Amino acid sequence: MNTDRDIQISFLEWVKIKNPQLRFADELVTLLDISKDSAYRRMRGDTLLTFNEIRKISQHFNASLDTFFNLSKDTVLFHKRMLNVNFGYNEFLNAVLQSIQLIQRKESYHMTFIAKDIPPFHYFRFPELSAFKSYFWMKSILKEPTLSNKVFNRNVISPEMTRLCEEIWDAYQQVPSLEIWSDETFNVTLRQMEYSYEVGALTKVQLETLINELRQLLNLLAEEAEAGVKKSPCNKPVPNGRYELYYNEIEIGDNTIFFSMDEQRMVHKTYNMLNLLSTTDNEFCENIERYITTILQKSIPISNSSEKERMRFFNTMHSKLNEFERVTG
Repeated sequence: MNTDRDIQISFLEWVKIKNPQLRFADELVTLLDISKDSAYRRMRGDTLLTFNEIRKISQHFNASLDTFFNLSKDTVLFHKRMLNVNFGYNEFLNAVLQSIQLIQRKESYHMTFIAKDIPPFHYFRFPELSAFKSYFWMKSILKEPTLSNKVFNRNVISPEMTRLCEEIWDAYQQVPSLEIWSDETFNVTLRQMEYSYEVGALTKVQLETLINELRQLLNLLAEEAEAGVKKSPCNKPVPNGRYELYYNEIEIGDNTIFFSMDEQRMVHKTYNMLNLLSTTDNEFCENIERYITTILQKSIPISNSSEKERMRFFNTMHSKLNEFERVTG
């Protein structure tokens, strides 16, 4: 990144990654009052940005030049996606989908997921589990008023949400991924199901359906871990869907998602269950990368050839589910 052109291309790409839900060229057209061709010329570095244009872009996208140039060593700029009246669950799902699709435009990309809860992508390939997780998040976390007095059924989730969840899974299955689970990872959904059942938001039949789908999910994950690759709905390995699973005995405090994309890095940290903080800050991303290396050294590989550890791990998960079924039966 030596020339003005190189710096500009990297800067605009950095801003674009921070805002994956937007049509970036269209945003530049409106913001800078230029033609679409002129916007692409700036993105390619053929036309250099003026100081005024840099100011407008930095202010509009909350893109700190200090952070881009790593001028401030003690400050990290995060982009937040906070669910509220202006950014609802549909927008959240769209943002997740667009983030995955964005990284797939790179030549090489990989996702590492340190999982407090089972990564939601896995739920999205099972109709009842997918609908229940969306229902629970919207009702209990987001306090969606239309669900305040409604018990769970698949129909309370709109067809658009169902479609988005399916598209997210379709995109995710093609991303090479490494996941780190703890004992707590599987417990989160069991507690959500138990709470919903106890307060009358789940019927006995619905609870049994969710338990059966969780059992199918565990069986499918065991197959994928053994093969080291994700599988499509027709049970065929996905060409680019490398899958690695690790078990760590230490409880994981939150969900941390680390993306590597060519030479770039990006971190997502969750807070308040669904809200996301995202950053491409070099020093912060390098710190998370070192943390991942450390936690992997203290984790047990479950995928590929680790048959004994894999059987022990999934037997433990099945025992948790069987005990849950017995207690709630």
